[in-house]
Amino acid sequence: MGVDAVLMRVEQHGTSPKRRKLAPIAVAPDSKDVFVRLVDQVRGRGTHPMLERVDPYRSLILSPAEMPQFLSELARLPASTAQDVEAIRQLKDLARQCAADPATELHLDGS
Repeated sequence: MGVDAVLMRVEQHGTSPKRRKLAPIAVAPDSKDVFVRLVDQVRGRGTHPMLERVDPYRSLILSPAEMPQFLSELARLPASTAQDVEAIRQLKDLARQCAADPATELHLDGS
């Protein structure tokens, strides 16, 4: 039930969605459901609107333009264990890479 973060390179020649190709660059797996648990702690409070869209059963695709807000919300998550801190660090690393490259997307994939 975790949400894995996958940084994807997007290649699209022309305007047809059929010509869109995705290639994974890096992954931050959530095998122990740490990210989902952290998001559940803030869900419904209205303080983390982007993270509240994370769904453990669906995918959420974020663009480089959304990374400043995503990073800001990650920084405000209530990390109480070393495992929490490490999960947030991995997500921040992927978000920074995504923000720096307009040909990428960050996929938050529920499993």
